[in-house]
Amino acid sequence: MIDIDDFITLVIHTPTRAQSLKNILDSHGMEVRLEDFVSFKSPVAVAQRVKIRPKDLPLALKIIESGEGYSPALIEMKMAGMSGNLLIPVDFSNSSMMSVAIGFKLARRIGVHPVVMHSYVAPVFKPMTTDESIIDDSEVLEAEESKDVRDIAAQKLAKFRNEIKKCQLEGTVPDIKFSISLQEGVAEEAILNYCRQTPPVLVAMATRGKDKKEEELIGSVTAEVLDSCRVPVFTVPEDCHIDVIEDIVHLMMFCNLDQHDIITVDALMRMFDYPKCIITLVPVIQRRAQKVKDKIEALRDFFNTNYPTAKFKTFVPDAKNYRDEIDLAIPKKGVDLLIVPNKKTNVFSRIFRPTIAHKSLFERDMPMLVIPV
Repeated sequence: MIDIDDFITLVIHTPTRAQSLKNILDSHGMEVRLEDFVSFKSPVAVAQRVKIRPKDLPLALKIIESGEGYSPALIEMKMAGMSGNLLIPVDFSNSSMMSVAIGFKLARRIGVHPVVMHSYVAPVFKPMTTDESIIDDSEVLEAEESKDVRDIAAQKLAKFRNEIKKCQLEGTVPDIKFSISLQEGVAEEAILNYCRQTPPVLVAMATRGKDKKEEELIGSVTAEVLDSCRVPVFTVPEDCHIDVIEDIVHLMMFCNLDQHDIITVDALMRMFDYPKCIITLVPVIQRRAQKVKDKIEALRDFFNTNYPTAKFKTFVPDAKNYRDEIDLAIPKKGVDLLIVPNKKTNVFSRIFRPTIAHKSLFERDMPMLVIPV
């Protein structure tokens, strides 16, 4: 007879998959241990045993059988009956909890499951020798260092999860179920890989303040995700406070005056279940003034007819003072959120001809929803 206080082996997996499963089981309140499984041919752990209490076996088996690959998002979504997820990348900085708070509010508003993700970079391994009987000491050290880096990252993410739960009890973060996900790789690559493998409905990311953004014009994680991600991205600037998502009622949308504008508005309306809001349409195409005015007004009339829950207006800045007039109009009109349709561009275009989304990210400290078209 099994002692209920003993730990039993649930599965044996590679360290990465074992840690992923442990994170999922931890999030369901189970006590989980990982034990190294060392092959007789290798001095380093090639796998780990995932061990749990016998009383937790029924739920653990249900979790394992509810999804493939132990994707925390997919498993939590299936068990919660959700049809989508919202990704919130974090780096444990001061702005991470702010992005979690707003991300959770967005998730609750559109009815999806939030996933808090952190990525870490493991040491680069040297190629293994063809003679399997010879293992260089440095390779063993690198393997151990990689495990240490992963363990430290997992501990930090677990601590951050507990901080989120504390904030939920205090009422500063919506009290809804969520998952955590630990990914290996450079931050922007990990986010993009996640979006390809488990496409979220939305990605919510924190950004630095305008004064600090100038320090990271090249290599910004958020900018890279905006330019490459094929799912909508909601950017949360530093010191942004949104108490209720429904309070976001006045939007300003940059328009290319083509079919992509229709795709963008339709995606926006569907995502938020046809909200009551005011949307000011602003053209970005520099053409003859009268032609631009005629097109933007025709677009306004089309949207007002087809989306009666929203009220569409137009604003045509002077081409010579475009940026200044936009900056003046935002506070004057009480704009709460920028909407930017974003076309996929190659790496050279990103450098020499940055998109409106890319430029707006560094020029303005306000929330922005970037919708790929």
